[in-house]
Amino acid sequence: METREEQLHRIEVRTKRKPTQCNCERCKSMCHTPCLGTPQDILRLIEAGYADKVAYSEWAVGILLGFTPYVIPMVQIEEKNGWCAFYHDGKCELHDKGLKPTEGILASHDLTPYELKPEHNLTFSVAREWVREENLKIVKEICDKLVIFYNHQTK
Repeated sequence: METREEQLHRIEVRTKRKPTQCNCERCKSMCHTPCLGTPQDILRLIEAGYADKVAYSEWAVGILLGFTPYVIPMVQIEEKNGWCAFYHDGKCELHDKGLKPTEGILASHDLTPYELKPEHNLTFSVAREWVREENLKIVKEICDKLVIFYNHQTK
């Protein structure tokens, strides 16, 4: 199984992006929408005690962009009050904990023409990790952990 570092490197190469840590207002404004995480990213969040801040979602933007003919089911960070659930006091609380999702690690306010091509689009590169056969065991583990979490919440 691919490590998180190998996966991040593979996505870096595909998208032609490098990790960035910009703190400008444009970058902060991107936190209105939570950044996407790979199954490995979301599993790490759940294992770190943040199951209450993730939820099932479906990525359909790829259909609008012509990148994919189907919706991609996934679990992602929730939005709370118009911001990512982890955005507090002008910054991401996951940053210093080493739990920032892949899209957040590689995101930049500087877009390039590469973003218009599905093979280089960062968001699509992260979203399609949810339907890679190699990741299906992790997706199942996420679902199992969330069922347990929500069963405990309803008791």
